[in-house]
Amino acid sequence: MPPEQRTWAPLLAVCAGYFMVILDVTVINVAVPVVGRELPASLTGIQWITDGYTLVFAGFLLTGGALGDRLGNRRVFCWGVAVFTASSAACALAPGAAFLVVARLVEGLGAALIVPGSLALLQQAYPEPEARSRAFGLWGSMAGIAASAGPLLGGLLVSTVGWRWVFLINLPVGAACLALTLRNVARSPRRADRALDWPAQVAVVAAVALLTAALNEAGRRGWSDPVVLTGLGLAVLSAAAFALRERLARSPALPLSLLHSRAMSGGAVIGLRRPR
Repeated sequence: MPPEQRTWAPLLAVCAGYFMVILDVTVINVAVPVVGRELPASLTGIQWITDGYTLVFAGFLLTGGALGDRLGNRRVFCWGVAVFTASSAACALAPGAAFLVVARLVEGLGAALIVPGSLALLQQAYPEPEARSRAFGLWGSMAGIAASAGPLLGGLLVSTVGWRWVFLINLPVGAACLALTLRNVARSPRRADRALDWPAQVAVVAAVALLTAALNEAGRRGWSDPVVLTGLGLAVLSAAAFALRERLARSPALPLSLLHSRAMSGGAVIGLRRPR
């Protein structure tokens, strides 16, 4: 491969994986009504088809980053792409709503392994500040492109070849991403001393899961229902436990000082405001 192609190959591999992850947040929204009719699925089932993916994705992001540091970012990134691609195939072949929900949960786990590793691999592949800035800029633009293209692509696929192709399109992209990564991205160093901080990981997963479940049930039960209020209260307690753990931990999973960064806070706000 010519040198200029080798230069761009890691960026293409990483951006392909990130594009799949963000695309799956929005592309499913158009397909959900059709899925609900064909499988069929209840209103709660439909909510979990969409929200189950983002729940696991958000809940295990910190775990994905810690595993990348400990086991090597390229290895964990490739695991994530493989899990994401295989679970996309399972989603496409789902015989019922319950099977689809479980496959979406596994797909979210793959996404949580891809995103932290993608940033780390870009930093590894482009050590020069100017090249790294360009690579990070393109990586960031993938989120906006994928979020905007998701509803359009989903509508086109559903109206022409069917809702299952919303997931099948991930198969060639995932295979190409995995091949490019294994061929063009160098092995990442391992940090065996990197602690996973399981109390913090459990607190994050609990907070995200409880909040998502409470919001899903609020549409059916109402905001004043004891189950909804209990879920919201436990979510707040889990978030507080995470903040306390991170303040006391010697090697925190997410240093709270990062939240004082304007770039970090701005990125979080943009992510919250992104179309779903």
